[in-house]
Amino acid sequence: METIHINLPEDLYKLYAVLKVAGHWVQPRGERTLEVENFSYICQPYIRYNNFTGRNFNLKYLKREMAWYIKADPTDLSIAEHASQWGKIIANGKLNSNYGSYWFGRYGVENIVAILQQDPMSRRAVIPMYGTDIDHMDLEAKDVPCTIAIEFRIRHGALNVRAIMRSQDILWGMTNDLPTFSFLQEIVAARLKVPMGTLTVAVGSFHVYESRMDMFNNIIIAHTLTQVSDPAPRIEHEEALLLSNKTINPNMAFGKWLMNI
Repeated sequence: METIHINLPEDLYKLYAVLKVAGHWVQPRGERTLEVENFSYICQPYIRYNNFTGRNFNLKYLKREMAWYIKADPTDLSIAEHASQWGKIIANGKLNSNYGSYWFGRYGVENIVAILQQDPMSRRAVIPMYGTDIDHMDLEAKDVPCTIAIEFRIRHGALNVRAIMRSQDILWGMTNDLPTFSFLQEIVAARLKVPMGTLTVAVGSFHVYESRMDMFNNIIIAHTLTQVSDPAPRIEHEEALLLSNKTINPNMAFGKWLMNI
């Protein structure tokens, strides 16, 4: 399928339209799902918010999830207090889908920055995610990362990123994936002192669940993107240093925004 280009925030509607027209019904884990396979979209910098009329986008929750990622502790279960689905998938006292535990862990941002400082044209700047923990391979596991890996490349002087995903739900998943992937990209770009490039999301299964089709169809009908009243401020180099070391400073621009809930 042709890659979808998201040049303006309202272009995110194209993703709904493609799924509506080209999707096929499948039934993984017994739940009917409208799916497009092997789907990719490319976003220009700072396109982040899946804030269509009918979606009931929760900016406060997004801030909490990103702050939880930055703390990078999969045994911190506090996120379940703000979204009930997390409480249903806790296993062995942790949440494997705390993306920050990969992004800011051993092979995370610090490693990416070192690789690209040594060789700005490197093709090795990759954060591995799915498959890096034995729990991911458990056939009974309810919580495994939907993201396989995130790649970083400097091309034409800008930092391009590609998120490779096994699965992404257009309503719940994409709404938090897109901004948090973009924030991660911005942290690395600020560390490297290069501009933001494109963010590509490549998904094996791009989908919507049958149980959420009313919301999906209402978004299709309304076809209206609502402005976010409190968009994130830019992340500067000094703050990026702190964030990549799992520290949120509430007196700095991005930290203050995260904490303003």
